[in-house]
Amino acid sequence: MTAGFQQWLDRLPYTSSLTFRQARLLQTMLFLIMGGVLIGIALSPIANPTTESLIVALTVYSIVLLGTLAGLALLRRGSFQAAGATIVAVLIIVLILAMAAYGRQHTEYTLPGLVAPIVLAGLVIGRRALWIACGAAIVGVALTTLGTFYLPQWFGIIRMPDPGPFAFITGYTLVVVVISLFLDRFGGALREALNQAHERECELETLRDSLEQIVAERTASLQQTIEELRTSQETVRALSAPALPVLPGVLVLPLIGAFDTRRMEDLNRVVLNAVEQYRAKTVIFDVTGVPLLDTSTTQALLQTAAAARLLGAESWLVGLRAEVAQTMVMLGAELRPFRISASLADAISILAGGNQRSARAMPGAGAALNGNGQP
Repeated sequence: MTAGFQQWLDRLPYTSSLTFRQARLLQTMLFLIMGGVLIGIALSPIANPTTESLIVALTVYSIVLLGTLAGLALLRRGSFQAAGATIVAVLIIVLILAMAAYGRQHTEYTLPGLVAPIVLAGLVIGRRALWIACGAAIVGVALTTLGTFYLPQWFGIIRMPDPGPFAFITGYTLVVVVISLFLDRFGGALREALNQAHERECELETLRDSLEQIVAERTASLQQTIEELRTSQETVRALSAPALPVLPGVLVLPLIGAFDTRRMEDLNRVVLNAVEQYRAKTVIFDVTGVPLLDTSTTQALLQTAAAARLLGAESWLVGLRAEVAQTMVMLGAELRPFRISASLADAISILAGGNQRSARAMPGAGAALNGNGQP
């Protein structure tokens, strides 16, 4: 029975650990208030000798009990601040009603009690609720005090015998102890939450430093890899069109793969530098490994050949495949600056003084390949 009731008490719909602890404390306070109300209702016939005072006491206790039950229902449904606001409003209302009913003779009992809802509003709801509760308490005390002086027929109409000093001491002690316990529990929960937040902040700071170090290391490694890739790309581009001297004054450039604008610029630079370095008279462009010679690539080759001719070098084009030749014919590409040979071996044989029948030179300037491969 006790274990099941304890599980029911702990079954609060709050995900935040701080809010959950505050909700448990508020729930405990509500149960204490309900217990005090039930005891007060049981003792009301003894403590209130007159019918009027008994009715007022039972009314006040009933309002507190209903307000406490409403606050407990809101708290169990997940409305933490609404539950706190309900109990704060109920306590302020009943204390002001008690002051209005009993007058100045019981002010020493009601005034300390007003501290409880103010403290509760500040701890549970927030700063705005704290000042609202303070304002409501001040206005209530002012109205009841002025009413007692100027409207005695409406205020302080319930006359009670003086309970004596021991009753006052007991009531005041009860109020102070309850408020102190509440402040201690809520303050402890807040301090623990702050300590946990500080520890998490330290852990996050350490984790952030570690992540920054890892990111810095990864960034440095990535930059090094990028530099290596850039160097490799430069090397590949430099080797993608090497100028190879095969005979005195003869250079061969084996072209492989597709050529974009940058590769054609590199090719042009390599050819012209090699022609100047080796004093070449012939440059052989071997396009056996080129899958496609489109208009832009052909135009770039023609420009390179024209530049080489200005340096005194004749250009040869060898290794044209059938589909490449057909494409160039369809495009109407003019290859006037080039001499054409079927293969690199034939071109070298011609240049070396071998079998000249294996080579076919381009006709005179101005000729272009037609659909049958004839000039």
